[in-house]
Amino acid sequence: MANHRDIQQRDCGISDAVRSGQIAMFDLAARKHGFTIKRLSLETDIATGTLRGWIDGTSMMPLDGLVKIAAVKGFPNTLLSLPFEAAAKSVCDADQEESDIDDAALAAANLILRYVAARHPESPAGIAIGHGEKPDLKLAVANVADTSRKVA
Repeated sequence: MANHRDIQQRDCGISDAVRSGQIAMFDLAARKHGFTIKRLSLETDIATGTLRGWIDGTSMMPLDGLVKIAAVKGFPNTLLSLPFEAAAKSVCDADQEESDIDDAALAAANLILRYVAARHPESPAGIAIGHGEKPDLKLAVANVADTSRKVA
């Protein structure tokens, strides 16, 4: 049986992983999808100061905050899933019947374009996939998986 200290250490690791996922979620949302602090604040009625704390990781986003972010039209499920990576879980839409094969095709095309660009000899790492290119490729793969689940 685990002692109290072991449980606290494991919980701390989970908290760190969730916080890292939270930070990555907001970073990618702003850089890749245009979800700025101002836009999120206007669409969710969450104060900019509160959002800033979540974005820089100085405070942990509560579940009701995540639900408000999830309700923002167009906010990608792949990003909402990042805080749940420690549990190996992901977020997907509840209504599978309204899925659209066009979204899956676009996601697949986006993945192919990013992959080809990363493997191009004139890319930052040449034909190898560089450290800075991996997160974008992984996000594109996750987006293909997410949109494909909606079609099946």
